Amino acid sequence: PGCSIRSCGLACVKSHKKRTGCTGKRKLEFVPISQFDDNLLLSDYNMLEDTKRVAESSQRWRNKLCKYSSFPLPESLRRLQNAANSRNTRLSFLPGGMLKREKNQSRYRKKCISWTVEWRFHSTDVVLLNHGVGEDTNLCSVLENHLKPGPWIHKLKPFCDVDLDSLRLFICKDPEGGAKAPFKELNIKAPLRQQLAGVDILEYPVIHVYLPSQSCDFQVIRDVDPTPDPTIYDGHGSTQGLTFEMEEDPEVVDDEFTKNSHAQEIEFEQLPIDAYAELFPDMDPATDCNDDGLEEGEIIE
Repeated sequence: PGCSIRSCGLACVKSHKKRTGCTGKRKLEFVPISQFDDNLLLSDYNMLEDTKRVAESSQRWRNKLCKYSSFPLPESLRRLQNAANSRNTRLSFLPGGMLKREKNQSRYRKKCISWTVEWRFHSTDVVLLNHGVGEDTNLCSVLENHLKPGPWIHKLKPFCDVDLDSLRLFICKDPEGGAKAPFKELNIKAPLRQQLAGVDILEYPVIHVYLPSQSCDFQVIRDVDPTPDPTIYDGHGSTQGLTFEMEEDPEVVDDEFTKNSHAQEIEFEQLPIDAYAELFPDMDPATDCNDDGLEEGEIIE
């Protein structure tokens, strides 16, 4: 047949066609340049498109079945991933160039994770970013800074008018689980480290803030004992050295201001929407690795 498979007779050819679905026709064959025309050019182009489609389909299936990333992680991200895994937090990353990947400034150094944390206030278009949030910092002290006078305070007035302790905080347990993914309710006075246990995180934690009067339309999972661990929490989490960013739809406004001798950066930009295939890399046990030349409390730009 045209596919060049050697056969011994008609029965063998029929068996080959039935077993492989081959039509016996050869798609590719040598054509003299004198016989090459637009139809053959179009045929070659279609063949290349079919090859690309099959390759991309195979890669998607590979990611789903093998459960690991197809791109190598830098050493710093691998250490961060291992450290999160040792804390029972599954951390995954997007490929380089993605918006959320570029925003993430989470780091692991001196046996401590400094997270980038995104805050989304329900029923508003305000999105705030914190960089360098220590894992032993309580959420209340970080959120309190956002509810002080600032450029966005008029949009967060309902959240400023209620007691800080009455605000409800939620984090999605599986960011890639779709609309039906359950959420975990967080303790506003507990440190971040213990509250991220059992949570899948894509790049960095995204915390949703609700008023006491607002209802949520998702499944909520609460910890049996949300009491803070006294060995790692003293009730006064520090936010010294944290940087802040702000995002808002759809306009872009840049502003800078100084508060308590610490610069705060504010950005307004469109909310990112992330919907990607599962990228849960295999992770090794965490290792004790420090970044040379960094002092405690220093923020990596």
